[in-house]
Amino acid sequence: MQFGSVEFFKVLIKTVLAIFFFVPLAAAIVFAVLFFGGKKELSEVQTENERLNSACQVLAGERAGTAEDFCEIFDKSGVPYSELIKQINKSKNMSAEDFYRILSQAGISDSEMLRVIVAKETVGAWELYNIMESNGISDKDIITVIASKHSTSAEECYEILSAAGMTDSEIIEYINNRNNSSQGSSSVPENSSSTPDSSSSSTTDSNTEPNEETSPYADLYPSMVVDAPENYVREDNTVYLTFDDGPSSNTANILYYLKKQNIKATFFVVPQRNETCYARMKAIVEAGHSIGVHSASHVYDDIYASVEDYLKDFYEAREMIYEATGVYTEIFRFPGGSKNDHNEEVRDAIIEEMTRRGFRYYDWSVDSLDADGADWTTMYNHVLTEVDNNSQKNFRSFILMHDAANRNNTVLVLEDIIKVLVNKGYKLDKINNDTTPVQFVGPFA
Repeated sequence: MQFGSVEFFKVLIKTVLAIFFFVPLAAAIVFAVLFFGGKKELSEVQTENERLNSACQVLAGERAGTAEDFCEIFDKSGVPYSELIKQINKSKNMSAEDFYRILSQAGISDSEMLRVIVAKETVGAWELYNIMESNGISDKDIITVIASKHSTSAEECYEILSAAGMTDSEIIEYINNRNNSSQGSSSVPENSSSTPDSSSSSTTDSNTEPNEETSPYADLYPSMVVDAPENYVREDNTVYLTFDDGPSSNTANILYYLKKQNIKATFFVVPQRNETCYARMKAIVEAGHSIGVHSASHVYDDIYASVEDYLKDFYEAREMIYEATGVYTEIFRFPGGSKNDHNEEVRDAIIEEMTRRGFRYYDWSVDSLDADGADWTTMYNHVLTEVDNNSQKNFRSFILMHDAANRNNTVLVLEDIIKVLVNKGYKLDKINNDTTPVQFVGPFA
């Protein structure tokens, strides 16, 4: 074929037509096939998710006859367990007991339920707790309900949860103790060779509840009991720096100055269920400081409305501390101190009950005045003067300070106070589980 001939131009025209017409047409056909195929697949997924949502509504409506279909849809849908919980709660806000009862009536076994709870979508124990707590259902509640079910022994629950990868320290508080109170068992299964992680706390909660028959509150949070020390340690010439109301945006600054001076202190916290608060509490413990309960709400009228209300508030705060740090603290400080204008009617009963449970509360002997908005000079002079006065009277000094966002003077004066106290020969220490308390009223008043 000669260049410029008629035959040459025929071939050239065909080539151009192929490039500009047939190739785009073929590409369009391929695209259409892929698009409509994908659209069909997407439609099927959307249908499955709609069916899942409908199944959740059935469960939430307590019509659980479709459990097998529900499980099949759930497995196919690829929806994470967290989304399942959200959908159920959108349909109807349920208690853990109702959630468990519905699933049980639907034919889902305890072992299967626990397997899904712990292992589904590789949700870890703590991640699951945060998911469920934020959606109105607590994994602890579900587990304790399961443990309390008459047909499920502590050994069976222990075996299930151990196989699911949970540690003894995670299991015992929520399974064995609760089951003990309802079924009379008194120990971890004999075939368990593990023991609770003692590094998380200096002592673990005791299964033995002292004087249970004499307390009208023994049935409330029966596992919230600790062993009080046989002997208390009293270290004179010692100063205990204590910080109430945190953690806050100032916590990191306080920890910085304490670390800079190699000083340990004590934080009585008001925890909240969020990642920032949990991270700050974890930082306190990891830095080697003591952490104790102050309150879950710090609303005096609610906390001191009754002994029951105080126990509920204390339990919530202590559980949050444990979730964040792995420490079941045994020390606390009453909001407002053990003697204040809000707790007069219930004070003695609360002290008696908390003492019966083995917990120790700590008041203070030196007020930094930071809660009153004292400036740097006032705080500096007042704290150092009061500590010296206590020393002359052979008193130890428990200094009240506050870890709060609006207490910047506390941060600014902290390093200077520490330096003076150290130079004067005082020992600065944290409150330990066996530190002899200082109290306005009570056993150590």
